[in-house]
Amino acid sequence: MEAQNIKEDAKDILNHTGDYLETLYKLNVVRATKKASDIASGVVNSVLLFFFSLCILLFLSIAAAWWLGVVFNSPALGFLSVAGFYLLLVIILISLRKNVISPFIKNSLIRKVYEEKNKVIR
Repeated sequence: MEAQNIKEDAKDILNHTGDYLETLYKLNVVRATKKASDIASGVVNSVLLFFFSLCILLFLSIAAAWWLGVVFNSPALGFLSVAGFYLLLVIILISLRKNVISPFIKNSLIRKVYEEKNKVIR
């Protein structure tokens, strides 16, 4: 009698283990799907934001160059001064990339990864 109870308990444990593993698999699929959808939506948002920002920057730069050309009475000097401003920005960004920009990006990514791990999936 007791041997049969042990066999039934073993079968129940095996059934529960199978159910547990199946549920764990489904949970991991849901987590992976959520992560993939978060990444995809982030990429799409970033690309759209970059594109529109680039368009705005382009038109503002043309307007600034045109205005400076009127101020300097030379359109070429206006466009040259805007190009010089962008060259100065590039030089500043290159000089700050190792000490300021790179650590900022690394810290932001690390913070984002750990923020995602601490959230509860709803």
